[in-house]
Amino acid sequence: MIDGYAKRVRLPAPPYHFVTRVTALEGTTGEFKPATITTEYDVPEDAWYAVDGGVPPAVTVEAGQCDLLLVSYLGIDFRNKGERVYRLLDSTLVFRGDLPRTGQTLRYDISIDRFVHQGDTTLFFFSYKCYADGELILELHDACAGFFSRQELDTPLGVVMTEKEKAARAALPKGYFKPLAYTAKNHLTRADLDLLAQGRPGDVFGPDHAQDPGINPALRLPDDRLRMVDDVVIDRKGGPRGLGKLVATKRLSPDAWYFTCHFPDDHVLAGSLVAEGAVQLLQIYLLHQGMHLTLPDARFQCVTDTPIEVQVRGQITQAHEEIRYEVEVMELTLLPRATVIADILIYLGDKPVIRMKNLGLQVREKNGTPYRPEAGGVPRFLGRRNRSGEPAMINELHLAHAAKGLLDMAMGPEFEVYRDSRAPYIPNGDFQFVDRVMSLKGTRGDLSPGAEMVTEYDSPPDAWYYEQNSHPHMPNAVYMESSLQAAIFLGYYLGATLKNPEEQYSIRNLDGRATLVKDIDLRGKTVRHHSKLLMTSAVQGAVLQNFSYELSADGEVFYTGESLFGYFSAAALANQVGLDNGRYVPTWIETEQPDPARVRRVELPADAPAFTDPTGGHLHLPGDKFALVDHVDLVADGGRHGHGYLHGRRAVRPDEWYFDCHFHRDPVMPGSLGVEAVLQALRLFVLEQDLADGIEQPRFAMATDVEMAWKYRGQILRDDKELFFDVHVKEIRREGDRLLVIADADLWKPGLRIYELTDVAVEVRSAQA
Repeated sequence: MIDGYAKRVRLPAPPYHFVTRVTALEGTTGEFKPATITTEYDVPEDAWYAVDGGVPPAVTVEAGQCDLLLVSYLGIDFRNKGERVYRLLDSTLVFRGDLPRTGQTLRYDISIDRFVHQGDTTLFFFSYKCYADGELILELHDACAGFFSRQELDTPLGVVMTEKEKAARAALPKGYFKPLAYTAKNHLTRADLDLLAQGRPGDVFGPDHAQDPGINPALRLPDDRLRMVDDVVIDRKGGPRGLGKLVATKRLSPDAWYFTCHFPDDHVLAGSLVAEGAVQLLQIYLLHQGMHLTLPDARFQCVTDTPIEVQVRGQITQAHEEIRYEVEVMELTLLPRATVIADILIYLGDKPVIRMKNLGLQVREKNGTPYRPEAGGVPRFLGRRNRSGEPAMINELHLAHAAKGLLDMAMGPEFEVYRDSRAPYIPNGDFQFVDRVMSLKGTRGDLSPGAEMVTEYDSPPDAWYYEQNSHPHMPNAVYMESSLQAAIFLGYYLGATLKNPEEQYSIRNLDGRATLVKDIDLRGKTVRHHSKLLMTSAVQGAVLQNFSYELSADGEVFYTGESLFGYFSAAALANQVGLDNGRYVPTWIETEQPDPARVRRVELPADAPAFTDPTGGHLHLPGDKFALVDHVDLVADGGRHGHGYLHGRRAVRPDEWYFDCHFHRDPVMPGSLGVEAVLQALRLFVLEQDLADGIEQPRFAMATDVEMAWKYRGQILRDDKELFFDVHVKEIRREGDRLLVIADADLWKPGLRIYELTDVAVEVRSAQA
């Protein structure tokens, strides 16, 4: 009887038919009550849609299509009488494991949980669980489908975003992600997508994206038959979070296979295929960001245990010529693997008809393939080459784990002992300035002098520390941190703490000296660190290590230094006595009590605009993350040397940005930022005293050929409330269009002097120099 109806509930036809057999069914025809069906699908070894033996998400989701068969068995066509057709409205997908592979059998336990009748309209709510060879890999929750008339379908509501949702979107914090490889290719055509389907990202995005032949054969788009995007425009800083936005189109053909097979008497584009287009856009974005460079043999996998919300409020039919995707990236990270999570809207004309929230994709290693250093710390080639083509020993993925992840992922199985205890990390996020290890000369467990490590850091041209600095080159804090992070990683990688894994060490810098040999523009360049272990000494509650280092770019050394570090137990850190054996040594202004008429108070940032070059030049104070001083008391003829004195203070808030970055699970203010606060005061001195007068187009610069030395004997913690410092100007040197101001400085936390700086300096030179 139902064969006489114009419209019936039908399964998709080949090539989009993914059911091999029904193994169980519980339900009664004519009764619209809870019912279940179990189906299986044998994935062919030569499946037309497979990519390197992997099944795409569209097929994995669509193979649970027998809710259609179950509702048909219950007799829905007798109720609809050919006047209504099936459409999915809402669902939530949660991936629980890896996507299937060819040759596996997928089992779907499908349940219709309830029916709702509203006049002639029937809605039903269903769910399923998908197993690949018995392993749960996917769940569908809270799915709602219904049967609608042509009139109802011809007047879609579209996706409506509530005012609350709009407000939440507007309030999202801005983020930043540094691509592993940069590209100017932000508009992709069909020809470019064909190259990505051939596994040739280097031919699309540039040579920095290329990998060796045979590396990552699965990290490619599907072939043209399953391709659901034709044209893609990428803005890597777009979207509400500033992490990326993609706009793409798919041109539709009314006689294409995706219409004629779905459904045989009711042609409509499958929602799973629309979602596949969104997945392909995330694949493209991961490649665009260079995420494929992190592993040698990986697949694109869906992010597990994260609910993906899908809302459908319109149908895509043969009458439509094009759909448009707008993808807004909400998360972009290397932890635990290279991952992108996005929200997607799909448009017909100007109307959004499908929304997906929290769609996530990762680059994840295949089972049994290398992904981290082996025992001893020297891995097989892990797929990453630098800009010069040199193979990296370990890459950005591993350094991200060294900063805020699994230490054994970063350094090898010996470090699994730290999975359940706190251990030292390098800085993370905005304060991580080392990307790759290129080579190691040394043996794990051997801490004798002479071990060497070469590491690299790609300095992005749009880094926060360029945009927020008071001069266009790299600031002192980044010089210091990049060199120090590279050095400590050498000692840590060799196993400085492995002899006492039960001890929960913290790492601290104690002493150092460094010289900027040449001030060069590092924007967009690779900084190469060459670190050498000079000494290791174990004392009660601590392990001390001394290193030398030099930094270079394009083969030219520009920064050299030497520094002492300590790994300290909690007891050792608790007994810190500062630089003066626990005594409070007062500041110069407390001791000398100069006449108030000699003291000029400058409030920052309130007074900062007064020290900004009105012509738009570079002679101004830094801001944002570099706003490290609340106020400065300035005595022009004060200080130990009578050439100038500055006393600065800064309230320390528990939520300061740097605490989360330095260090993971062991928050402490970086000493380099204490130095940066002193440099800010010195720049203020230059501006307030008009010392740069006569220099044409003056700009601040890092002082070259002046060796700065430091001693740290304490730490600024979240609850320290404030820090304060003294700066004693000891030399003001004018050499043509170069001004050099050199000082000594001390920094206190409440009750203790903890930093001592010698020959800290700022320079002013002509922007034309």
